Amino acid sequence: MRAPLTVLCAVVAVLSIAEGARAAPADTASSASTPASDDRIGKRVTGFGTVALGMPGLAFMNELVGARLELEYTPRFALGFSLAYANLKGKDARVSNMLPEVSVAYRSPLGQSDFGVPTRFARGYLPKNGPTLRLTSGFDLAVNDSVSLELALLEPMMWVARDKPELSFNFGAAVRARF
Repeated sequence: MRAPLTVLCAVVAVLSIAEGARAAPADTASSASTPASDDRIGKRVTGFGTVALGMPGLAFMNELVGARLELEYTPRFALGFSLAYANLKGKDARVSNMLPEVSVAYRSPLGQSDFGVPTRFARGYLPKNGPTLRLTSGFDLAVNDSVSLELALLEPMMWVARDKPELSFNFGAAVRARF
C-alpha cells in the first residue's frame, strides 16, 4: 500500500526538478532582442476546508482542514501533495488524525472568463484506518493573476475504516495562490 504512494511522491519530486524541454532553439540575433522564454514549472499553494457527510443516511460527519502544494506543469495540469488535519467520527468519540494525499488536477477554463472547472483525483492514506480515494469537481474564480477561490461542489470520497469501505459526499472551499 505504501509502495505506490512512495513511487508517486518520487515521480512528483523528479518532475519538479526536471528542466522543461519545450523551447525551440533560436538564432542569436533574435534571442538578443527578446527575453528568453521561461519554461519553469509553476508552483501554487492552497489552503482548503472540507466537510464529509457519510452516506447512506449521514452515518458520520468528518472535517478536513489542510494545505496542498501543487506543481503546475501547464496552466491546466498539476500534480500535488496535501496534508490535512482530520477530525473524524471515532468508535466512541471524535478523534484526530492527519491525512496525506497525492493528487492529479486538471482545470478546464470556461471561455475567456475568469471562471473554470477544476477536477482533481487524490489518493491518500489515513493512519490506523486505511487508504482514501477522492474525486473533486467544482468551480473556481480567479481573483487576480495569482489568487483563485475554489468551491468543491461534487466530491465523492471513499474511506477505509476498520477494514471496510465507507462512502462520503463532501463539500469544500479553498484559496489557491501561485508563487
